Amino acid sequence: VARFQSITAGSEHTCALTTEGKAYCWGWNNQGQLGNNSATNSLIPAAVQLPAGVSFQSISAGNSHTCALTTEGKAYCWGWNVYGQLGNNSTTGSRIPAAVQMPAGVSFQSIVANGFHTCALTNEGKAYCWGRGGSGQLGNNSTTNSLTPVAVQMPAGVSFQSIDAGNYHTCALTTEGKAYCWGQGGNGQLGNNSTTKSSIPVAVQMPAGVSFQSIVANGF
Repeated sequence: VARFQSITAGSEHTCALTTEGKAYCWGWNNQGQLGNNSATNSLIPAAVQLPAGVSFQSISAGNSHTCALTTEGKAYCWGWNVYGQLGNNSTTGSRIPAAVQMPAGVSFQSIVANGFHTCALTNEGKAYCWGRGGSGQLGNNSTTNSLTPVAVQMPAGVSFQSIDAGNYHTCALTTEGKAYCWGQGGNGQLGNNSTTKSSIPVAVQMPAGVSFQSIVANGF
């Protein structure tokens, strides 16, 4: 009997990881986001077709794509890929996990898929993002989509401990508990007392004397 250790809910599908590092997904599957080499919806958990010898440590479900991290810190994504959100240097969707084109010498410690882009943190607390970039949500001082991971332009002396992605913006938390956000800001979702978008991380206007321990971005 499979026992789940973690679970993630996207817009219209859900995924979970077993204690042995196997993935199961269920729900909407129009873009292959369930990873079971099918485009048929599933009303019960369907086994993700894992690459040979791979065990996952974490998983994240986005709008129409899913990404997971192996125990060695390598990333795999599957599902919709029109903006390059699978990170495999392609815009072709995949119904099974596709290997993200990892930056040289980099190992990821966490990954998040949402909206139409994906972001991950390295073991050293540096951020990489890929996929849709039109609002600056990749954080690399550009508004161009990227089919492979690009380095977020980190503020000087900053190291991130966690990261999360919304539809068109991204937010991260430093090891000191300060928040930074980037991307679309029209609804104030960057938290910097502005409604202007930013293609690099901007400091959230922190309440006096407050330190954050976790952060979450979604929708707008």
